[in-house]
Amino acid sequence: MYNNHSTYRNTMIFEDLENHSEIEKETKNNTLEFQVSQISDQHNEFILSFESKNLKVDALAQELEIDQSRLMRKVDLCVLLPIFILFYVANLNRANFGLLELEGITTTLKISQLQYYGAVAVFFAPYVVFQSFSNLVLKSIRPHFWMSTSVLIYGCVVLGTAFVRDYPSLLACQFLHGLFQSGCDSAVFYILSNYYERSESQKRVSFIYSAAALGVLTNNLMGSRLRVDKVGSSIPFWSWILIIDAAITIGSAFILFFILPDFPEGNRFLEDNETLFIVKKLEIHCGKSGYNIKYSFKNVIDQLKDPMILLPVFISTFFGAITYGFNFMEPLAFGLYFGPQALVRGTWPWLCGFFVVCVFGYFSDLMRCRYPLYFLSVLFAVYGLAVARFDRSLNPNDTLRYSSVFFSVMGAHAAFPMFIGWATFNLNGHLRKSIITSLMICSYDLGGIYSTFIIYNNDVLYTQAETAAFAFSLAAFFFSLCYLYLVHRENAKKRTPEYKVKYEQLSKKEKILAGDRDPSFDYIS
Repeated sequence: MYNNHSTYRNTMIFEDLENHSEIEKETKNNTLEFQVSQISDQHNEFILSFESKNLKVDALAQELEIDQSRLMRKVDLCVLLPIFILFYVANLNRANFGLLELEGITTTLKISQLQYYGAVAVFFAPYVVFQSFSNLVLKSIRPHFWMSTSVLIYGCVVLGTAFVRDYPSLLACQFLHGLFQSGCDSAVFYILSNYYERSESQKRVSFIYSAAALGVLTNNLMGSRLRVDKVGSSIPFWSWILIIDAAITIGSAFILFFILPDFPEGNRFLEDNETLFIVKKLEIHCGKSGYNIKYSFKNVIDQLKDPMILLPVFISTFFGAITYGFNFMEPLAFGLYFGPQALVRGTWPWLCGFFVVCVFGYFSDLMRCRYPLYFLSVLFAVYGLAVARFDRSLNPNDTLRYSSVFFSVMGAHAAFPMFIGWATFNLNGHLRKSIITSLMICSYDLGGIYSTFIIYNNDVLYTQAETAAFAFSLAAFFFSLCYLYLVHRENAKKRTPEYKVKYEQLSKKEKILAGDRDPSFDYIS
């Protein structure tokens, strides 16, 4: 049953948090002293820290009379399922640009390929710019209202796009589509990072991101079915695709208004003791969230100087260029290589990608380590794109080239959710999480703008596009190694006496805003 959120409830929760603060501070100091005196190995130190924090969580659950397994099932149902639907409809509408070209939108509107890709770039321009703005307003406007309203509006815009018959109308619809869809994606990971701690986060982030593969798969199956049924002789196939996508989106928007979660501190589905447990659990594992702290523009700018934010943002661009480029190019390339059954054959790599994303996320949490499976997924993408680049065959039965599509999809679509989960959950505090999630998604979508022009003016084998995608995959691998080095370097720096002394000189507010810069917080590798 939904609870009525009130100022009184918020006040009571945060009073309870303060009552725990002295006990927590003493326990935290004792834990740190024990670690420093007894442990020298970095990996063992993290394991011990994790286990001791779990003991504190168990004690808190007993005190608040919480069944942790039951509560996590409740949170998964009320948080994961609505966010999965939200992410699915967003990708359903954003991953169909290549399919629309294949189905003849350029012919109907009498525009060139360059003009069409320009319209795609017009979608990404406001989408990239307003992502950060969206995250910053989520503490002022309830997330369930903000995001469901955004879905409803861009669903209506997509419906309008189905009936455009000239280029200026297409540009206007694309701009509005990008503007209103910007209110959703980065907010997804921002909200998710405030319900789960790191050891339980990756399988959930990967599950949410697997909706992207289902969005592409749905469009492919829809396109192939429309061709079989020969639907709408007076309405082009591409219009029918947009009409169906819009119907799914608008219908979902009304449902999402009632089921989308807000932040834990203002949620509508948890009892007060359950809310307190979720907030305190994350505080034990990661430190105070700073939900009720006001921050200035200078605080935001200061965070942008941190390489723990800047490097993941930079790397995200490569994944965006690869993924969006593949989404645009795949329907066209499959039409070239595999003929009439292109869309049907194109569904299998995405179905495999869906399962690989979920499996890698699950085992990453089980290992409590990100980089082994993350780098394996990047290598999948490198291998798949290398084969696509250097196998110049036009044979529709070329199994090697077809297998490269599987590796490319499995690699790229498993790598980015693992990376955004790794980088986002390595940070703590509302300020730092809101900044990194919005900027990583912005950077990822900036890669979408690059990809539109990488694909343009290619030869029949898409040599230029495949060369660029292969180069981006190598760059992603190299700079990810740099991020792994940065994580180990920052962990080592936190153990130095100089760092701890400097940290203790900060004010209480500065410490909360510093979040993961706390010496007791280990970055996960």
